[in-house]
Parts: sequence; structure tokens; C-alpha cells
Amino acid sequence: MEISPYMLTLLLIYSFLFGMSAGVFNDISRIIRAFWGVRYSKKSFERLYELKLPLVGRLGSGRAEGKWNKRFLGVIIFFQDILLFVYFACGVVVLNYYLNRGQLRLYTVAVAAAGFAVYYFTLGRLLMLLSEGVIFFIRAALNILLHIIFRPFVLLFRLIFKIFGRVSKKLRSAIEKKASLRYNKEKQRELTQLSLQGFLK
Repeated sequence: MEISPYMLTLLLIYSFLFGMSAGVFNDISRIIRAFWGVRYSKKSFERLYELKLPLVGRLGSGRAEGKWNKRFLGVIIFFQDILLFVYFACGVVVLNYYLNRGQLRLYTVAVAAAGFAVYYFTLGRLLMLLSEGVIFFIRAALNILLHIIFRPFVLLFRLIFKIFGRVSKKLRSAIEKKASLRYNKEKQRELTQLSLQGFLK
């Protein structure tokens, strides 16, 4: 079975470009993780997270904290890694099927991995550096927006609970007072009866 050098060259180029696309796929996964608090730069945006924002204050360290948050993040990372592996494997198989008549050439795997590495250590690093800054501003904007939207409802519910607390306190006090009056009347009636009998049963 003869394969033209042109098709092999195309297979080489497409494998490299596919490896870079896998790098983009990986960065999308990393950006999703960054929204959940994963930090890829050590101290690049630490000052931003220390800023006191209007209405909401500080956003916190921006790092994944809490037992359940870490577990949930672990599950997300696990499935994202599986999806990346499936995407990479399927892409290599499809490229070999269409450009190499179904015969798997191992160098396509190596070239795709090289494309992934080139993207990861160049554009990938730049993209993640920029995305962490963008993520901070998105999170800050969302926090402020949600605060503005839900704050009136929070204040309204607090007012309702406060009024409900006062009303229930007054009702409880009135019931206790009524019960006390009833007890006093019954006791007075009992004492009156006893006084008519000379306090002798």
C-alpha cells in the first residue's frame, strides 16, 4: 500500500496542529478550574485578591478552600483529564484514518504530543496568566451584581423575620398573661369556696 509523501506531510502538519488544539482544550478545562479557585500563577494576582471591593469586601485568597470544595474540584479534574485523553486519542485515530488509510503511525502521536507541549509552554502560559486576571474581574463583577440584586431581598426577609419575632413574642406574652389570669381566677374561686366552708373540706 503506497502513501504519497504529500499525504504524510499533511498528516505530520495536522497532527501538530491537532496537538495544539488539545492544548486549547486543556486550557478551557484549566480556566473552568480557575473559577473554582485553582491558581496557576503563584503570586501574580495576590494583590488583586487583597483589594477591598465596594459592597462585597475582599474576594478571599482565590484558592480552593474547604473540604467539600476540594473534593468537588478533584472530581472535576478527574473527568476533565479523562475527556482530554479521549479527545487526544480519538483525534489521532481520525487523522490516521483519513490521511493514512487507517494505518496508525506512532510518529503522529509523538508529533501531536509535541504540538501540545509547544502550545502549553508558550501560548498556554500566556493565556492562563491573562485568564486569571480576567477571572478575578469576572468574579468581582458577579459578586457585586449578585449583592446588588439579592441585598434588598435579604433586608426584606430580615425585616419580615424581625416583625414575625416581635408579633410571636407579643402573642406568647398575651397567652401567658391570659393563662395566668385564668389560673388566678380559678384560685380565687377555690379560695372563696373554702372561705365559705371555713377552709374546711
